[in-house]
Formats: sequence, C-alpha cells, structure tokens
Amino acid sequence: MTTRSPLRLLIASAGVAALLALAGCSSAAGPANTAEIPTGVAFEGYAVAGDSALKALASDSAALDTVAISGVSLTSEGGGVAASSSDALALLAKAHSATKKAELVVDNIDASKGVYSQAIATKMLSSESNRQFVIAGLAGEVEHGGYDGVQLDFESLSASNSDDLVSFASELRETLPAKATISMALTAQTSASGYLAAGYDLAKLTASIDRFALLAYGEHGSSFSEAGPVGGLPWAQQALAALLTLVPAKTVDLAVAGYGSTWPTTGKGGVISPAEARDQAGSRANWVSAQGEWTAKLADGTVLWWSDARSLTVRANAAKSAGLHGVALWQIATADPVGRG
Repeated sequence: MTTRSPLRLLIASAGVAALLALAGCSSAAGPANTAEIPTGVAFEGYAVAGDSALKALASDSAALDTVAISGVSLTSEGGGVAASSSDALALLAKAHSATKKAELVVDNIDASKGVYSQAIATKMLSSESNRQFVIAGLAGEVEHGGYDGVQLDFESLSASNSDDLVSFASELRETLPAKATISMALTAQTSASGYLAAGYDLAKLTASIDRFALLAYGEHGSSFSEAGPVGGLPWAQQALAALLTLVPAKTVDLAVAGYGSTWPTTGKGGVISPAEARDQAGSRANWVSAQGEWTAKLADGTVLWWSDARSLTVRANAAKSAGLHGVALWQIATADPVGRG
C-alpha cells in the first residue's frame, strides 16, 4: 500500500500494444528470480518495517532509489498519527546508510478491522483542526525523524472527500520543507471519471503532489473475486491510460505486485509470495504473456496467480517506454529480489 514529459503516453491503444509486446518478447524461459530495472527508471520499494525488510533492503540496494516505509496510520478519530516505531526508524537509518531516500507512508487503515476506512479519513480531512494535527505529526517525522518525504495512502474514499483531500495536500505542502517530497498512492481506476469518484481530484492535486503511485494490483484476489491475474497488463494499462489523461507521465510510478493469490476448491485462499507459488506450482507454472503473470492449477484443483520478478521486469520496461517516472513494488520483503538491468 507514487513524473511525465516528452515521452508522455497519450494514446491508450498504443500503450496497450507496447505493454503486450514487451510481455510477449520477454526472454525468460521459466520463472525468473531477479527483476531487472532498466536505466532511467526510478524504483521505489515498499517496506513494512522489520527484520525481513532490512534484509531485502540490503539485497535490493543496487536497484533502489527510494524506500517507502509503511505502517503509520491515522488515529481512529482522525486527529493525529502515531509516531514511527523503532523498527521503522531502524529501516530509515538503513536506507540512509545505503544513500537511499525514504518516504513515510501514512494510511487510513482501521487497525481494529484491518481495512481502509473512509470514516477515519473523513474525520481527518473534513476537520481543519484534525488536518493540522496530522500535518504537524508528519512534519515532525520529516524534520526531526529524518524522512525525506511523505506518501499519502488514503483509500476507500469517494468524491465527497475530494475537496478536503486537495486542502490537506496543499496545507501539507505549505508546511513541509521545500526539499521534502509528497507522493500519493492511487487505487487503479479504469476511467478518468473513476479517479474523481474515488476521491482524487487530480487536476487540483498536481499542484501539491510530486509523484503518483498507481497501485496496479488488486484486480483479483481470493478474498474478493474469482481466480484471475493479480494485476494483469490490459487492466493495468487501462488504468494507466485513464490516469495519463489527468496527470503528466513524468509524475507517475507504476506500482507492481510482488505477490500472488490462491483459490482452493474448498476453504479460503490467501496471499502467497512468488517463491512459495513457484514451489507449489512446479512444472505446472504457466507464463501468460497477455497478462504478464504466472498461473497454475494444482493437482487438488487449487488455482494460483502470481506476479514475480519477470512480471516486474516487463512493467519496468513498459514504464520506460511510456515515459513514466518509474515503478514501485509491494513489497520488497516478500517479493523476488530486484537488480538493475
């Protein structure tokens, strides 16, 4: 749980063709173990603070430009944010020691339910005093904690939140040091109007937001849909094409899944790492070029779909072709390793 210019992608159909061509011409003969980010494409890795993230940061260091440290949420009444944990600060220190930038990700997850909460976001966004308390907390993390910027990951919003979100972003920009970055995660929408309906008035937000991370995953998942790609190429390209009618390509990072989902014939499925998916699938693994993901049907009927190193490589090449700022990966601790191509 995100940078445009001359290379801006303006024609949706051309973008789809480019993505599918890149997917189909990948040279990997089987499930790849290390993604390759091409020169000129920025790479941000999401990290949930802990020992696994520290190890992944070390292994991915050559490819990383920025670490997005996740885990700080709005309080339940929307009037503040908890301070960074010691684990988060350790990850921040590790990122800086490797000369990487680090953004603090703040979200509207309701910890009691484990879901993004519009109610919590609305309590914060609709109250000027709550906005100021939250902004003061984030500014303290940047100015005293040492973060290089903030990423806003507010999801499950609606159009009713859009004006207040613009106000919050503007007030945050005015408060943070000029050198501090502000990025924003966007849930993928397949039309321009869909972004506004999801609470993102991008025409106004561009005045305060440096970079948008398009969360091009969540198309399918075992907890909410039938089996299908985690974030297939046609769906991701449709969301990207809609976004690029609203913001410059140079301000967009294409956020890619580093995980998969399982759909058993009985009982509940779940999230699975690429390594686990490969182990379970074995020779049943099938690369679907049109989607840029792997799938398998196990002997017991369980269906797997997963996005791995090869999936990220395809999307990173497509991001370069489309003139995007870069790619992001959720999340480095469980995804395949990443290097520079």
